[in-house]
Order: sequence, then C-alpha cells, then structure tokens
Amino acid sequence: MLKDMRVIRNRIPVTVIGGFLGAGKTTLVNHLIRQNPYKLGVIVNEFGSLGVDGALIENLPDEDITELTAGCLCCSGRNDLIEALVKLVARPQRPEYVLIELSGLADPVPVMQTLLDPQVRALFELDGLVTVLDARNFYTTLEQNPEMALQLAYASSIVINKSDLADQELLDLVQDTSSKLAPLAKVIRTHHSEVASDQVLNQKHFSADLTEDVLETTHQHTAGVRSFVLKHDEPLDMIRWHYFLQKFILERPGHVLRVKGYLAFKDIPEEVLFQAVRDIFSAEALTDPHDNTSQLVVIGRDLDREMYQAAFRECSGDPITA
Repeated sequence: MLKDMRVIRNRIPVTVIGGFLGAGKTTLVNHLIRQNPYKLGVIVNEFGSLGVDGALIENLPDEDITELTAGCLCCSGRNDLIEALVKLVARPQRPEYVLIELSGLADPVPVMQTLLDPQVRALFELDGLVTVLDARNFYTTLEQNPEMALQLAYASSIVINKSDLADQELLDLVQDTSSKLAPLAKVIRTHHSEVASDQVLNQKHFSADLTEDVLETTHQHTAGVRSFVLKHDEPLDMIRWHYFLQKFILERPGHVLRVKGYLAFKDIPEEVLFQAVRDIFSAEALTDPHDNTSQLVVIGRDLDREMYQAAFRECSGDPITA
C-alpha cells in the first residue's frame, strides 16, 4: 500500500476557499489577486448553470480563470475539477498558485479528497482550506444550513468577515464557536475580506507540521468534536499499521474527519508524511531519515483518545504472520 511512495517536488500549491452564500468569498479572491503575490490561476464553482462569480473576478486574463457551472464540485464535479487543473498547468505560463472558490453550498471534502489523489498530487499540493464567515449572520446560517459546519470542520484558516457589522461580544462568540468546530484553524477577523495574502496562502497546512500547542493539548469541543495527538517512539511494522489505518481511520469516515502527521517505519529509512480526509489518504516518503518517532494529529467526533493511543502503540509489535 505504501511501497510506491516517493518525494514529489515543485508542485503547484492550491488553496480552497469556501463559505456560505454571501460571506465574501469572491471579494477575498479579488483582494488576493490585487496583492499579486503569485501568478494565480482561479477556478470558480457555481451551483447553477448560469455563471456569475467568474465574471466578478478582477485583474486576471480570461485564460487564467476557469468557471465550472455543470454542477457542484462536491457532488458531480471531480472530473471537471481535474480537467480544469490540467488546463491551467498546460498553459505556456503555468500558474504559481491556484485558488479554488467553492459554491456557497459545497461540502469541501470531495474537493480536498480530489487534491489528495496521488495522480493529482503529482502536479498540485493542497495548501489549505479557507472558510469565510459572515459575522453578523453566523448563528442563523449555522442553524439553518448544516453545510456550514462541514465548511468549518475542515478549515485551516477561518476568516470572520463583515466584522464591522457586529459588536465585540458577537465577534467573540463567533470566534469561540468556530474555533471549537475547527480546532487547528487560524482565525482572522476582518471586513470587506481584506486579508493579507501571507495570512492565508502558502500556509502548508497539509505539510503535517505539528506545533507545540497542538502536541501538548488535548481539546474537548462542542458536538463531540475533539483533536488529540498520537505519539509513539518505536518504528512501526507496516502490516500492523495497515490494520490500524483500516480499522481506526478508513472504516470510520463519519467520525474521523482529519488525520495528519509523520510516521516512522521499520523498513523505510525516510520519514513518511501521512494525510487523511475521511476515508481518502496519501503517504509520501520525505528526504530526511526518521528518528523512530511517529506523531499523528487526529480530529474527529466522539473518539476515545486512550483507545486510539493503545491501538497505535500496537503498530510497533512483531510482524503479523498467518
């Protein structure tokens, strides 16, 4: 399962921008374009057959904008997304960075899973998911539209927009709730979607970097959502790891939302970068040798940390034989 891992360099980073209708996603895209940090390619997904948002993208040549109107990317647009990415990379002047603006109703997970596909990762690298919120209408939208909770649960950065239209108490409540739903996300308050590009682009959220606050803290969140870190100081047996992967990650897509980290295997000298979004995963051998230590951040609902840690420790036992 992991035997074909290899280091892939010079991939084009991709940031997915989600958020409910009217939150300010297109305004954010335009603000990032005006800052001109990279040569950008933009893919805009409209829910209906009549495209509007693509025409609102400013200051980019038409050939650098692809508008997908055949359907929501989270439902039927996987092939359309791959085709749009291939067209961008095939241009004589390929983009240095790609932005994907989702429709306001989109579940971001299928798009993220497409970007984690090994064939897509040969050319592109998922950098993060930015979720834009309308501060004043946050709680009404969250109550009436469950899609918004998914857009938050996987966010690497949360932009609390229209902060000029909400008082301080409401802004604090919105930030607290969104942070509980997205425990590893950076939170940015702004208005008119005015966010510096270096706050949301090239964040390497899917590099599996583990910061000290994440490593040392086990969080308990609303609606059963929690994050915790699994750590083991002995190299893992490949077969035992495959069992853990299947039973504790892939077979629990409704509970295990996100996993990222570094693995050390007995038979692979290099450190292995592991990523999973629900039941889709990727694994790549890096250039540096491992130090026998494995660490995984797990984000999910109603998970028993102690059970996961015990099962993870079992991955370093003797090889399983028939």
